[in-house]
Amino acid sequence: MTTLIVSDPWDIHARSVAWALENEGERVHVWYTHDYPQKHGVSLRTGGGTGSICLHCLRHGCDFDTADVDTVWLRRWYQPEASAQLHPADVLFAQRESTEFVRAAINLLDAQRERFWINPVQAKSLADRKAVQLHHAAAVGLDTPPTLISNDPEAIRAFYREHGGRAIYKPITAASWISDDKVWGTFTTPLTDELLRQDAALSNAPGIYQPLLDKAYELRVTVMGRTVIAARLHSQREGQYLTDWRANDFDEHMGCERYALPEAVEARCLQAMARMGLVFGCIDIVVTRDGRYVFLEVNEMGQFMWLEAINPGLQLLDCAVRFIRSRDTAFVYDWREPAYRYRDYWESRGERGEAEPDAQRHVPLPQAYQMRE
Repeated sequence: MTTLIVSDPWDIHARSVAWALENEGERVHVWYTHDYPQKHGVSLRTGGGTGSICLHCLRHGCDFDTADVDTVWLRRWYQPEASAQLHPADVLFAQRESTEFVRAAINLLDAQRERFWINPVQAKSLADRKAVQLHHAAAVGLDTPPTLISNDPEAIRAFYREHGGRAIYKPITAASWISDDKVWGTFTTPLTDELLRQDAALSNAPGIYQPLLDKAYELRVTVMGRTVIAARLHSQREGQYLTDWRANDFDEHMGCERYALPEAVEARCLQAMARMGLVFGCIDIVVTRDGRYVFLEVNEMGQFMWLEAINPGLQLLDCAVRFIRSRDTAFVYDWREPAYRYRDYWESRGERGEAEPDAQRHVPLPQAYQMRE
């Protein structure tokens, strides 16, 4: 069995799962798409009865043909970075060409023959849109917040008044502003009269507007196949994450614990995933003080290993390994003593003398991609 993981060198999910799969005797190839075309070459042959892709994989220092790949995990699919050595007038052309090639290569993998995809290419594209997620969640009966997505200042201010001045803004896509020594990110933000005063600030980019929920706590629900692992986040403790827990930089003091979702909520989460064609995702749910379970979004390839780092009892690394090895969209995890623990991965790194990935061998990730999910 062979798994291809599309990711980046600093992604701890890809690194720890690859470690465990290799311990199981499986072959693992990792393709760092943002390193292309600067750090490695990729050749695609098609027509004339052929249809194979050969990737020069930096991680292993050898070439491999994708013909033997039966599982593809689209963990992190980055846009290639053009070389700084190019003339400025050629940068956009080179980046567009490289991006289109990567897309073609991945889509060809999907077209060649049946493989196990986490997640399928078309499902990934569909589920990356928050408005689409909310539509499908509501269609299966999940409680979703009243939502306005708009750049119309009057409509936005009317929505704000409709909810008694208790409303929030969040961006449609992750965004960051970078200076020499600091990065600012846009998380969920409570609205004020002052923030809504200038038409130009509202009209030049659409945003997502929803009521400010009266939270009791929040849930991070990781779905693998038909396995649903919910973690309760104590997000309403003192800190900077009362409105958006991502702003706490995964602070372990927030704490998390395994949580039993009501059967109806779990069933609807699985129905929403099925409607979008997803076999993996991290769902964010708010539990309000009056007992509502409010669906916010599903991160099609969200972060989950940090939960096990805080609470080893969640067994997410072991579950991920068993899920990939099952090649089964209906996978159900057998809750037993885990063969692989996240802490074991870190201990193995120390024993083997492994260091962080050599930054000199890789193209740096754009800081915009370092936003929390």
